[in-house]
Amino acid sequence: MDKISRIKNLIKRECAEIGGAPDWFYENHLLFVEKFSKEMLRKLPKADKETVLLGAWLHDLQRIRGIKGDHQKIGAREAEKVMKDFGYAKRTIKKVKEIILTHSASGQKPKTLEGKILATADAMTHYYNDFFLRIALRGDRSLKEYKEWVLEKLNRNYNKKIFFSFAKNKIKKRHNLFKKIFTLK
Repeated sequence: MDKISRIKNLIKRECAEIGGAPDWFYENHLLFVEKFSKEMLRKLPKADKETVLLGAWLHDLQRIRGIKGDHQKIGAREAEKVMKDFGYAKRTIKKVKEIILTHSASGQKPKTLEGKILATADAMTHYYNDFFLRIALRGDRSLKEYKEWVLEKLNRNYNKKIFFSFAKNKIKKRHNLFKKIFTLK
């Protein structure tokens, strides 16, 4: 078994055992990030496949491990620990940390092709599963606050995190449908 498959298994175990992320997180988020990353890698063959796939599996370690604090910084630090344990070279670790640090596109935007692929795949997942329903079921926002949060997230995902026109085209109908649903009075 190759290193990435072993890391994928580690992450699956941690999702099941640690409990930092919701029980649906592995199947309804991480597997979709991998799926969309692989689709983009086929369309963008110049990208470093190993960097993208490591980023796909390691970008949410802060959430998976239930560590409080900065999502991207802690995630990058935890990813470095995992990659060191698996014997990755410093150069690979640096590249993966860089794409994890920018995958939310909230402060610093991704500069590399690999970073843009990870940010795009991460955003696209929210359009292809019951992510928004699961967040609603937590019940930690009023209906008004929840709708505002969803609309902000949809706007950020579509306009700031999805870097490729082919990816925007793929989700455009779903994006518009979600916007329509969450602006109903």
